This record gives sequence, structure tokens and C-alpha cells, in this order.
Amino acid sequence: MSWVAHLVETMTGKLGTRLKISTDTGTWNYPLNDTENWSVKVSKEQLREIPRGWWKWYRASVLVSWANEDGSLTPWLLGPVIDLPQETREVATLFCEGIGALLSHRTVLPRDYGAPGEYRYDWEALARTHVFRKGRSLGSIAQDVVELSTDRKLGGQLPIRYASPREHDPSLNQRTYHGYNLANNNTWKRLKELSGVIMGPDIRFQPEFTDESRTHVQWAMYHGTDIQPFIAQDWTMSLDTTSSRTPISNVVARSDATGLANRVYWTGAGEDEGTLVRMVQDESRLKDMNPLLEVVGSTTDSDNPNLLIEHAEAVLAAGRKPLQQLTITVDGSDSRCEIGRWRVGDMADITLGDDWMSFEPGTYSMKLIAAKGDWTSAKVTMEFQEVML
Repeated sequence: MSWVAHLVETMTGKLGTRLKISTDTGTWNYPLNDTENWSVKVSKEQLREIPRGWWKWYRASVLVSWANEDGSLTPWLLGPVIDLPQETREVATLFCEGIGALLSHRTVLPRDYGAPGEYRYDWEALARTHVFRKGRSLGSIAQDVVELSTDRKLGGQLPIRYASPREHDPSLNQRTYHGYNLANNNTWKRLKELSGVIMGPDIRFQPEFTDESRTHVQWAMYHGTDIQPFIAQDWTMSLDTTSSRTPISNVVARSDATGLANRVYWTGAGEDEGTLVRMVQDESRLKDMNPLLEVVGSTTDSDNPNLLIEHAEAVLAAGRKPLQQLTITVDGSDSRCEIGRWRVGDMADITLGDDWMSFEPGTYSMKLIAAKGDWTSAKVTMEFQEVML
């Protein structure tokens, strides 16, 4: 079992040359609700034999897959080459990022003002227009944000499959994105806002082959639902740190208290005295000599007071206590935590013994929020975090 890399045509998902990557160096990082990044080293001799367009920044992507014992490939990371290669005399290093590298260069608008047609270069119409969605889950709004930023734009095509169901109901959410607010209408920014609100959906773009021929790949966009913000999974990883026969090689328990808060202010649109402000607090956390801990945040483009309160309540809920986290290093070739059976965003069962001060003995259901490794082995370092509900 090993790692395999292919060049890919970004806009179509067409597979190109299999790269002869150096497996003695190169790392990968796979965070939840953020942009993956990795690098692969390739001999310049091989790159010179490949048309430049197949490894040109953004036009080209790299797919890294996990090669299973039966010879099948499990797509793991897919995303564009983001720059010219870093070179030595014999080796070129390709730096890659996930689809966030593309969506962070897109803007949410109801139509394309650069494409031929009625609205081409109509800047006044652009400023007056807006994207309005009402009665939809946040995940469904996220799908609309991606669709408006890709399929409806000149040169915007990307191979994306919307893998989670759309939800429509009058009682669900609404969002308005004004055309004049271009500075805040970055597609990736809007997606992170949607996933960041209280009970907001996790969002994951997962590479997959389009069919059994394995000549093309695409991103499958998964997200949580209105009722369940976590991404659906059909298998739950179970890691027992107390077992003598375990794929675990290291465990570190830690916490993150940087987000502690018992009062949160949130500002919105407006200037000076006209700025929209809302505040939420939890007075129960001020008892027994607990000092006031205030946090200030902003959504400068929003004139919706309910949305401001929603953001503030999310920060207040997350600031109830330090987040407990576990860093666990595993053998990703072991069937109990095999690469490809789990994805970042999954819930996992972690069993701990009595040797931890911050955890009572028992089995905890924790979310996998990040994973990283390199191309030398199947060793994976996983970051787990308790779920704050």
C-alpha cells in the first residue's frame, strides 16, 4: 500500500499523467471547514516530457490517492497547483491546495457581469443586484453559493457533485448578499460564515472518481443538514487507547481556552453611531467569583440583527469552557483506522483510561477536525475535539 499522484485538468477533472513522486519527503494537511494543502516532489525529467499546461498553476490540479492492497485507488486530496514549481537542478516541488484555493478567488453574484450578453460590464446593475435565499437550510444556501460562483460564470466551470440533499421549508434560514458589497462576497468567506454559525453545517469537498473507468475525478460537496450539522457517515472509527494491540502510537491530551467568553458583542452594518450592535451574555457563568470575559466580533456587511445575535450566540456557546482535544497518531493502513474509511468531519469513539487529568475514564464521541501526514508511510496524526452542543 502506498500513495499515488496524478495530474488532473482542473476544469474538467480529466486524469493525466501518473507522477513519479518522491516518497521520502512531502507532507499533507487536511483540516475541516478549511483548505487542504500538500506538496509533491517530481523529477524535472518527467515534467519536461509533459505539456506545460498539465502542470501550470490553477489550470492543473494534483490528485493524491491511497493505493489499497487490491490495487484500487481511494482519492484522498484533489486541488490546484497554486504556483510555479520550486526547483533544484533535478527536482521540482509542486505546491497544491484544496478547492478552497479556487473558491477563495470567486465572488457570489446572481449572474456573470463579465460574460457576453445583456449585463456585460453593467457596473450599475451589478451594484444594485443581490442574491437572496429564504426558507433553505444553511447547507442548501452553501450549495447555491458554490453554484453561483462556478456554473454561471465564464471560465467558472468546476467538476462538482452536490452530494447532500437540499432542504426547503419556510421556517428555515435566509441570507442576502448585496452586489455592492463585493469586498465581503468572497465565495470561500461566505461558506466559512455558513459553517461557523451556531449549529452551522460542516462542509467538505471530497474527491471521487466519476465512474468505474477512473478517467475523471470530481469534488463531491457534502454538508450537514438543518437538524444534524455533522456530515453523514456510514462507518464510525473506534480507537481504544487502553488496548495493548492498538494502531495508536502516540496520544496527547490538551485544551484550548482562547475562546472563553461569558459576554459577546457583535457589530454589523453602519458607520459611527449608526453601527448596528447586539450583545448576548450568560450571567450564570459570572457566579462563584468567575470574572467577566468579553469578546467582540463583527459581520460588517449585515443589517440583520437576528443574524448578528446568531453569530454572537455561537461564540458564547463555544466559550462555555475550554475545548478538550486529543492528538492521536495512528497507522492508517490498519483496518481499524484505514485511510479512506474515515474523513475529516467524522465522529469517532475514543476510549481513554485513568491516566488523564482532563478526561475521566470512558469512551468519548469526538469529532475529527484535522489530519496530517506525509508520503513516507501510512502514519496519520489526527486531531479530535469534543463537540459543544
